[in-house]
Amino acid sequence: MTAPGPRLTGDLFANHRDVNLASTVAMIEDLLVEHGYFLNDCRADLPGTLRGWRVQHGSATVRIALLDRADFPHLRIASSVMRPARDVDKIALYRHLLTLNAALCGAAFALAGDTVVLCAERRTLDLDRSELSEMLTRVQAYADDFDDALVAEFGGELGGDAA
Repeated sequence: MTAPGPRLTGDLFANHRDVNLASTVAMIEDLLVEHGYFLNDCRADLPGTLRGWRVQHGSATVRIALLDRADFPHLRIASSVMRPARDVDKIALYRHLLTLNAALCGAAFALAGDTVVLCAERRTLDLDRSELSEMLTRVQAYADDFDDALVAEFGGELGGDAA
């Protein structure tokens, strides 16, 4: 006697979120290993996340996080770029960041408190390896390219790990 198979209307797709989350975690960790990172050094307990990782790229610390959202988990890759000096001309800095945003592809500058961050986010449904790799590569490159230049132009300090 064989056990009944899953019902097409319910059981088959009941754990789709869990399967999606597990496959996304595996894809992220596989990519990190491929990029030469050691997983035990990368895994991070990031507040408010389902899972998290932290990697260094040049002078930029990049956080990879899976966030719980209503539809599906979201992948967020972010890096703290700089903490402006207290006396910075904020209008000039923000105008510059918005101008830079217009030229960026797949990522944007934002504020997290007083810290300038660079981030990219998308839901994990239908995320493929090439998209994940592109997101990570872009955020790493942009953050490492812009952090020193922004601090040199506007003052302050490199962002560190506040993303």
